Amino acid sequence: MLRQRVITGILAVAVVIAIVVWGPVPWRVFAFAGSLLAVREWCTITGVRWRSAPGVWALATVTVALWRPEWLGPPWLPFWVMGTLAFPVLLRNRTAAGQMSMLWTGALYIGFGGSSLAALRDLGIGWLVLPLVAVWATDTTAYFAGSSLQGPKLWPDISPKKTISGAVAGLAGGAAAAAIVGAVAFPAVPWWTFLWIGAVVSAAGQVGDLVESACKRAAGVKDSGHLLPGHGGVLDRVDSLLLAAPVALCVLTHVMH
Repeated sequence: MLRQRVITGILAVAVVIAIVVWGPVPWRVFAFAGSLLAVREWCTITGVRWRSAPGVWALATVTVALWRPEWLGPPWLPFWVMGTLAFPVLLRNRTAAGQMSMLWTGALYIGFGGSSLAALRDLGIGWLVLPLVAVWATDTTAYFAGSSLQGPKLWPDISPKKTISGAVAGLAGGAAAAAIVGAVAFPAVPWWTFLWIGAVVSAAGQVGDLVESACKRAAGVKDSGHLLPGHGGVLDRVDSLLLAAPVALCVLTHVMH
């Protein structure tokens, strides 16, 4: 299982790096395709057929959010969406209204996450690589540190395998990785600035991971899909980035300007 996970991870990273280097337009198309796959998996989690009217509406919402985000609201909307999304999950709301709330807010959440990833690449390779590497370093460090150190669980009711030691190690790993990338990509900015940026992005990524875990727990599913061997679905792989990307976009824009 670990070997399969590693092989899939290496191939996925290679594909992502190639498309990032290729250019902003290929990356936007890639982010769009990934967002559509993710929202399709989200339809399954919420119990809605993606070919139904609500499912098509969710796909259309993602399309608008990625290509015309200004049509859906101001920049702070993704954070409002994250909070709104948590309520029906935590309350286990099984009514039709709760189901539609989860579907729509999840579509917005995914759409704005993909839109932020596209916007970061539009600003430059370094802008995108920094949060990508910070999140990857967070996931890797947290996984191996948590497996080795064990200790108290972070949130056992939602994600039984995650530990506090892993979360702290992931935070440190994400901060260190961001500092290295920042020093190379933005030499005019003091490298230690990227330590706290990396820590913020790492924390946001871990929260995003927990949000998706809470959604799957409420829906009674283990993985969002089976497209990526050893990793589950697309949503399982990008859950951290869906919140980390908007946070990184906001923070980096503030720091650089």
